Amino acid sequence: RFSRLCLPPMNGHDARPARLIDLRECQRMDLLQAVYDRLLKVHFPVPGELDDLETLQDGLQQPSDGLNPELHVLLLSETAEPMESLMGCASYEYYPRGNHCLISYICVAEPFRRRGVSKLLMSTLQKQMEERAAKPLAAIFAETHASDVEDGIMDPLERQEVLATLGFRCLDFDYVQPPLSDQHKPCGGLKLLVKDQDALPREAIVSYLDDFSGSVLGWEEESWKEDPWYQKQISSLPPLISARHQRPW
Repeated sequence: RFSRLCLPPMNGHDARPARLIDLRECQRMDLLQAVYDRLLKVHFPVPGELDDLETLQDGLQQPSDGLNPELHVLLLSETAEPMESLMGCASYEYYPRGNHCLISYICVAEPFRRRGVSKLLMSTLQKQMEERAAKPLAAIFAETHASDVEDGIMDPLERQEVLATLGFRCLDFDYVQPPLSDQHKPCGGLKLLVKDQDALPREAIVSYLDDFSGSVLGWEEESWKEDPWYQKQISSLPPLISARHQRPW
């Protein structure tokens, strides 16, 4: 199922029609393969930074259960057959338990940059969540490297500027990403961002950390709550965490 959209005139380009598709809705795994090979692998080549294709397939096919995250992959194309023209994509997870989203990946093919593709993808995400969630979203989160972390792909300050133009601000606390599996360790060197909000209550951060951890480590025993990385992070959170627009982060 396609949504007909329009890219606004920008940077010398005329307004152009575009089509958007949510791969969770259409279940076209051939499109997911193309998005993975032609967009995601190109923009996220660092080992361990990109989920493997099978993980994305499983996430798109996993039924909504009210607890685990719902994976969505939004694809923007300018042709009737999206395989012919992949303009950009955004991958996000909606966590129904905490009523928040995490942007996993967002990227735009080089010929379509600076034409509002990322903003159109983000506005579509927000519209989807207005229709999907029972109440306004608690937060839209994203992660980025701290300004002193180099990945050899994109300057961290440039990456931060891009995210700032989409409305993201940096939450002012020492964020540690939960382990991505029971075989991984918690990850530092990252910043947790929130979109279009100046501050979040402590409970929103705790809910995010619990939802992230439970989705990858399992909910049965909530074992992560006993881990030092979690306890130290939780104990340091003030009642209200400010989010700053000023960079570097």
